Amino acid sequence: MRRTSDTRPVAHSSYTVLSQCGSLGRALLCLADVAALAAVGLALRAGAPAIAIAAATWLISAVTFGLCDRRWWPRPRLLPVIAAKTWAGSSVLCLLALAILPSSTAPTRMLALPLASAVVAIALRAAWHAGALRRRKPVVVVDAVGEARLQRWLAYYWPEWEIVSILDGSDPSAVERLAGARRAQVAYYLNGQAPPVGSGRLAPLPLDDLLERASGRVRVDCAGEVQPHWSRANGATKRAVDVCVAAAGLAVLSPLMAALAALIKLESRGPAIYRQRRLGLGCRPFQMLKFRSMVDQAEQETGPVWAQDDDPRCTPLGRILRPLHLDELPQLVNVLRGEMSLIGPRPERPELSEDLLQTMPAYRARLAVKPGITGWAQVNQGYDRGMDDVRRKLEYDLFYVRRGGLLFDAVILLRTIDAVIFGKPQRPAQHELP
Repeated sequence: MRRTSDTRPVAHSSYTVLSQCGSLGRALLCLADVAALAAVGLALRAGAPAIAIAAATWLISAVTFGLCDRRWWPRPRLLPVIAAKTWAGSSVLCLLALAILPSSTAPTRMLALPLASAVVAIALRAAWHAGALRRRKPVVVVDAVGEARLQRWLAYYWPEWEIVSILDGSDPSAVERLAGARRAQVAYYLNGQAPPVGSGRLAPLPLDDLLERASGRVRVDCAGEVQPHWSRANGATKRAVDVCVAAAGLAVLSPLMAALAALIKLESRGPAIYRQRRLGLGCRPFQMLKFRSMVDQAEQETGPVWAQDDDPRCTPLGRILRPLHLDELPQLVNVLRGEMSLIGPRPERPELSEDLLQTMPAYRARLAVKPGITGWAQVNQGYDRGMDDVRRKLEYDLFYVRRGGLLFDAVILLRTIDAVIFGKPQRPAQHELP
């Protein structure tokens, strides 16, 4: 009999299998892609340098376009699209390598390697999902609380796990049944309370923690105390990267920015650079810079309002700048000033923040880190059009505040490329959490 719960994981060894299945599974499948790439490269006698270059470009593209994100795999119609985007990105990088490196290092046959990996990637992920549904691993749940929610959660993120029974932790026989489950090497969940006496090394862990890791979001009503865990060394490294990238970006993009400023001035009256008051680290206000994408004094009569599709306030040029996020380029100056970072929650306007702080106390946690030009919420969701969007974005921002790091910043930066080129993807995790 299949049942479920809002329960709290988990057994010591079984939790390791379950929680690491995401990161470990992604790594193994991407390594399998690279192994296929290497096999084809050896067959074509492409050479070790060419295989290494193609493998590196494939992994970068896989992270950029989400092929390593297992939330896509249960959606067969999307897999070929994502694999094609990954193949295209890797091929472009390989073409750049062909143009820069000598032919002895990067032969033309190297271009066949990303295509081979794309074919293998689709086959591997489709086979994994089909096999996971056919051979589900049994799960024993201890002290289940909200069975319907756990059932939806498993079906949504971990379809290879199936709940076979629910034990009552207060029942003395639960210890023996739990011991039998451990001998059978199945998983067992705890609801976060003390495990049954004599049950051995069972580590209670809230289901919300696993759900958080799988979805990339922290539920607002389960956020609790969210604090950033950046060390001083990591903070200094992040700041150094911000300064270097912002300075290089301004140097390289200054001709484009000058051209955009001239076009904005020619198109409509008003300043080319728009200054808007936003809240930064610790609720400190600052003037955020943007290229003006709306008519001058767009909110003079209405006041602050939510963005909307086909916003009538946008200028014709602004309708091009906003989807491509070119209007955000002047914020590189804010990064150099130390008011913003490259990666972080988007800074909000004080007029809106006051209401958000009253309705959602967890909103204050996102003000504990420096705001960014792009962030985890931005690569997963579009502009805010109401409180539901703000709440969903806050869940992504809280996840970044709690689990942010230099490697996570690099992933977000790569995902931003995908969001700018192809638009915000409608990831499964963008919908309401189970």
